[in-house]
Amino acid sequence: MAHFPRRFAGILNRFFFVIERFAYRRSLLVISVSLVLAILSLWVTAQKLTFKTGRGDLVAKGLPYVEQYKNYREQFEDLEGMVVVVEGKNPADMAGFAEALAIKLQAQSHLFSQVVYKIDTHYFRSRFLLYLNQDELQSLTRKLVDHQGFLESVNGAPGLHTLLSSINAEISSGMVDSLLTDFLGGDDEEETADAGGLSLLIRLLEEMTQHLMGETGYRSPWQALFTGSGDSLREKGYMVSENDDLLFILVVPNEDETSFTGYKDAVALARQYIAETQKDFPDITVGLTGEEVISSDEMVTTQADVETASKIALTGVALLFIIAYRGVVKPLLAVFCLLLALCWTIGFTTLTIGHLNILSIVFTTILIGLGIDFGIHILERYKEERLKGNEILEALQKTVQGTGRGNFSGAITTAMAFGAMVLTDFIGIVELGWIAGWGILFCMVAMLLVLPALITLEEKWRKPHYAQEKTATPKQKQWVDKLFDHYYLIIGLCTVLVLIASVSLKDLRFDYNLLNLQAKGTEAVQYEMKILESAGRSAWSAAMLADSLEEVQQKELQLKALPTVARFESISVVIPEHQEENLLTIRKDLAPLLKELEVEPEDVAFSLKALNKTLKRIQFKLQGREEGGDPLDPVRVAGNRLRNFLEKSQKIEQGLAESRLENFSALLFTDYRDLMDELKANAEPRLVRLEEIPPKLRERYISKKGKYVIHIYPSVDIWDLDERRKYLNDLRSVDPNVTGTAVHMFESTRLMTEGYVKGGLYAMTAIVIYLFFMFR
Repeated sequence: MAHFPRRFAGILNRFFFVIERFAYRRSLLVISVSLVLAILSLWVTAQKLTFKTGRGDLVAKGLPYVEQYKNYREQFEDLEGMVVVVEGKNPADMAGFAEALAIKLQAQSHLFSQVVYKIDTHYFRSRFLLYLNQDELQSLTRKLVDHQGFLESVNGAPGLHTLLSSINAEISSGMVDSLLTDFLGGDDEEETADAGGLSLLIRLLEEMTQHLMGETGYRSPWQALFTGSGDSLREKGYMVSENDDLLFILVVPNEDETSFTGYKDAVALARQYIAETQKDFPDITVGLTGEEVISSDEMVTTQADVETASKIALTGVALLFIIAYRGVVKPLLAVFCLLLALCWTIGFTTLTIGHLNILSIVFTTILIGLGIDFGIHILERYKEERLKGNEILEALQKTVQGTGRGNFSGAITTAMAFGAMVLTDFIGIVELGWIAGWGILFCMVAMLLVLPALITLEEKWRKPHYAQEKTATPKQKQWVDKLFDHYYLIIGLCTVLVLIASVSLKDLRFDYNLLNLQAKGTEAVQYEMKILESAGRSAWSAAMLADSLEEVQQKELQLKALPTVARFESISVVIPEHQEENLLTIRKDLAPLLKELEVEPEDVAFSLKALNKTLKRIQFKLQGREEGGDPLDPVRVAGNRLRNFLEKSQKIEQGLAESRLENFSALLFTDYRDLMDELKANAEPRLVRLEEIPPKLRERYISKKGKYVIHIYPSVDIWDLDERRKYLNDLRSVDPNVTGTAVHMFESTRLMTEGYVKGGLYAMTAIVIYLFFMFR
């Protein structure tokens, strides 16, 4: 039978004898010092231990991609770390919710440094014609000329009845298709004229019906006439998805570094405010997501699960030990020693590392499961020695003689397995290995030194009686001996099992999707997927830095050709192409027409009777084209809206109906005058210049150091490893130094995977060498 080298075994035995003699003779001293160290460890931990909650804290500093990301974050805020996603059918409700929530969040500046949900569009309102191309400018000029009479009629006698009378007159002259086509877009072909053209009349009738029924919300129908896109949230500067289904509120939270959960307080308060505000907007749904939210939820879940797992593990270990040992006191003494070792470990961690991270926090459950083994071996062997009639000291010394070297080797090899992780590049694994490795050694020390001291005091006080061993008969050991007589069979069976298990390795894969780390049904994950599905983009993006606008535009030309890129954002989007050329066209062709758009300051008197008469005339003229065909045909839709309005107007008291529609007319033409003023302001637009762009918008794309950033969103599933790799390879073909959350996540998960694999190989190598030396 192989043993330790004799000389080394002798040294270890003498050392263990000295330890046990000291624990026996100085029991109170050993226990007192151990308790003091545990208390000091807890005190140091409470005073000094911090928590690293960011995924960036899990990787080694100085790595190129880490430095690139750090440089990027020092210059640009992570506005997508916390994203409030607002979903609803009524844009007014969505905007109202955003306004109300933003006010509450902005009031808590200690938790939220920035809240961005809307861009100030005032600067661009007098310049929006510069963003049109030459064809669109010429089309607008032509339409203003063609419909000059209509505009003069409405401008000269502003009011709801005048507007509908002018529409009726245009229908009579056969110009309904061209009249109702949007002024800043649309096709001149008849097929698309109706589709885009009747949008004004349809929108107008919808708003009239809503106000007739007492609804107070207002959505401008004029935008359908002049811009073709309606009174959209996007045009008002709100941050919305591509299809306008989702509105985003971007929040920059402040991290609490004294808490393991980091952004927990900020996330919790944001969710509280969302729930409170949502009560006033019951028709919308709201969720919170983003990298920091997902990370915070992960931390909260991890902390709660580790606490629960540690309690279950400790309770389970104690109960099983008590049942197996058939006693209560000594198993509890071993558990107490385990708790002492945990205290020493956390104190040692505070002094040597100073913090915990999402990986290293699990060390408690690891040590509970592994550390109790030493106590089991010692107590069982001690009980055996006492049953043989040995006194306390002799039993302790024979116990360590029989189990000391095994416990020592077990502790060393386990510590080496964890310690091998220190050789990897992934800091999260390095710190876990360091803590768990030393923790195992502390558990061994507690069981070899403190547990014997506790046993000594307990037995001197209780003076338990051990009956002489009567049950150690050959028959009871016979089945064990017979089993190990067939060692060839055992080795063969184990080899077969290893080979079978090895076959399954080909199907073993790493799961790189961080969303799968979350508990099922987590809100942040659900809304991350909703953004991906509805908005066609992920909250995780890449970023490229540039030194000039020209470099930005050059990189964007290359990005447009990449199939893995869905869209990108930069400051170039606010700089109109060919704006100098557009300015000349505006001054030459449009300015004279726009300057004539003068609207009378007072509305004409409102008459419900006259309004209904005009509407019935329009209804009569649409009837022939309303029959049959596609139910979604704009002419048919307009006829249905008109009939619906007339029917409802008959059911409401006429005085009330007239009052409501008069108020709507006032709203409508206040909005119309503002729009006319905006169009007139565009008659002499100033060029868009970078230095004049609103600060909030400029800060998002240009740093104080003068660096420009391009935010790049993937068209592929960022959580699929192969697609993510292709996306990043494509981006690196444009700029090798591309960074951003997507890049950081990819590189970090790659390092973590390599760290575990390398750590396992290092551990195996070290253990084999150690065992070969010790048991040669």
